[in-house]
Amino acid sequence: MSTIAGVGRSPDPVARRAGAEAATEALGALSGRAPDACLVFGTCGHDQHELLAGVRSVIPAGVLAGCSGEGVIAGPVSDERERSVGVLALCSDTFRFSATLVPRYGSDPAGAGRALGAWVSEQPHDDALALLVFPDGLSGDCSLMLAALAESLPRAIPVVGGAAGDALKLKQTFQYAGDQVESGALSAMLISGRGEFTFALSHGCSAIGLPRKVTAADGSWLRTIDDQPAWSVLREYLDGDPQDLNGEGISHVSFAEEIEGVQDDEGSRLVIRTPLGLDRESGALLLPGGGLASGTPIRLVRRDPPRIRDSAKACAERIAGRHAGQKPAFVLQFDCAGRGRSLFGSCVAEEIVHPLQRQLGPDTPWIGFHSYGEIAPAGGRARYHNYTVALCALYDEARA
Repeated sequence: MSTIAGVGRSPDPVARRAGAEAATEALGALSGRAPDACLVFGTCGHDQHELLAGVRSVIPAGVLAGCSGEGVIAGPVSDERERSVGVLALCSDTFRFSATLVPRYGSDPAGAGRALGAWVSEQPHDDALALLVFPDGLSGDCSLMLAALAESLPRAIPVVGGAAGDALKLKQTFQYAGDQVESGALSAMLISGRGEFTFALSHGCSAIGLPRKVTAADGSWLRTIDDQPAWSVLREYLDGDPQDLNGEGISHVSFAEEIEGVQDDEGSRLVIRTPLGLDRESGALLLPGGGLASGTPIRLVRRDPPRIRDSAKACAERIAGRHAGQKPAFVLQFDCAGRGRSLFGSCVAEEIVHPLQRQLGPDTPWIGFHSYGEIAPAGGRARYHNYTVALCALYDEARA
């Protein structure tokens, strides 16, 4: 049997009905077999408890993890409506799945990272392939969580995922595991087995200007760059005389941590970080999800829609090239909310989903969501990214 995966999606406005409809469609590919696990991603216009209850009315047992997203990616569709849900159902004799929900991530992200590492240590983990993580996207320092998790894991395991979103309302996100729905938490799924998990990153940003360095930082606040207020440095690269972060064109310019000694510029060497808050008095900029430490080498970067499209396609090509002749059991796409309809309008699927699917197989089971930050390794450890896609594929067989 190896692995059988099915994907279902529903835009039904009634939460319980939507969850049941998406789960039923996902089960259709399993030929009557009961799923071992499922991933669920939904948007926040739904009552989240009712949404999960709808899924569980069809899939009452089995491991379950997931979260709310700014939008849902399911099959060939990217759906950023307020009411949408996607479900991936999995049945496998190659892989094992386990899931957990860690509370209090928002108030104690490092503690949540340690707790998640301890949970992994309690699972059979000698053949662990990946740890999927879905933290709250509005609270908690994801960088602190990832650092604590790395120190607590019993062995090196790729950590990938995305921060939960809420249709850009910035009010409340939700995390799912089992039958639980929480906010301010961390959902996770451990995948183990005999196959191979592979991933690639892409952001489509180009470095501009000279290399720079963070000279003062405080938590998530980036205070000075080369001893100048961070806002004054950013303004050097913006047109006109912007007074805040709402000006035209600002969303296309960001910071990037430059990882020394890494040559790949398509996601691994430059870790994109986007400011979403400004202290006008000091000129400090807020980097949600975790700041940049003093002394960090950085670059200013500009994103370009055509390059985003082309580099995303190249991202999928890199995965396909590593597994020539093999078809993935399923693919996960964790893509930034800022790379959705706010950038591509009604053509999101055509621009950043379909080109990737053509590389990895248009009939490959495919699911993901538009996130408030993407999580994937770069430069040897898991990092928190912005304006990035983390594309992941699981194969029943390892490369020869």
